Amino acid sequence: MNIVEEMKELLADPKNRIRLDDYVTKYIKAFLATTDIKHFPVQGAKVQKEDFLQRMQKYEEAVRDLQQIVILLARWEEGEQLSILPKVFSRLAEADKGSSGVTLWIDFGWYPIQILMYSAGIAALSAGKYDALKLTLTTPVQKSSVEKEYLPIIAIVAPNLSDINDTFKWIPGLEKNYVPRSEHLFQTLGPALEELLFVGKEYERLFDEFEVYSALVYADVTGENWGPIGRFGWKHSRGMGKNPFSRVVEEAKEKGGGWPPLQVGMFNGSSERFLEISEALGQRFNELSWW
Repeated sequence: MNIVEEMKELLADPKNRIRLDDYVTKYIKAFLATTDIKHFPVQGAKVQKEDFLQRMQKYEEAVRDLQQIVILLARWEEGEQLSILPKVFSRLAEADKGSSGVTLWIDFGWYPIQILMYSAGIAALSAGKYDALKLTLTTPVQKSSVEKEYLPIIAIVAPNLSDINDTFKWIPGLEKNYVPRSEHLFQTLGPALEELLFVGKEYERLFDEFEVYSALVYADVTGENWGPIGRFGWKHSRGMGKNPFSRVVEEAKEKGGGWPPLQVGMFNGSSERFLEISEALGQRFNELSWW
């Protein structure tokens, strides 16, 4: 029985919670062993285009099994099973990514976690599972192996990978792209999500909306008038009809306190808080001049 079949069988019955936890833990351990700092050194390692592309491919291959797992967890987890998704993020976040060495490689150590966050977040949105979306963006994780402070995961992953965004321009075809990491993720994650969820043409909308929520939640938990900008930023700056950012904001305004993300406690459950954040971010996006 393959991973997908085994996961579906375990998720189908809440009584399998312990077996499900053990099963997921096995793959977490396998990933951590494969991506240990011994295999992905951060000191004395080269920083050249070929090395970056090779390391990126290795990360994407290593995280593939867990990607399938988090997609199914975010889509189908219920009740007590919802404790397993944050466990994936927590265990991967606390793994040693290096405290000194080549900054690019240290920051890049968060890339597999971002793949899982996008995969889980998009899966959650495909089913209207805002409780799973909240966990995907706000699970408390350790800042680093040196700093023991715990922060919402988006507050750690987003800045680390934003700092190396331009390095993704080394990917063939993305040399002149303003958001190459976002564009690469869009191209890369689609097949797995389509195979497991059959999202079809909805994939682009779901991808953009996850990035919008990532930016909004980042601004909320950090208190900054900034959030990681992805493909949706280009659409927003071009005023392309109901662009992804405007679409989410309009839906929130229309539903008020009954908006599902508020019902699960996102943005402190406050419509006023959300509108304050979205207005500040919207103004910031309108001022972008690098398009």
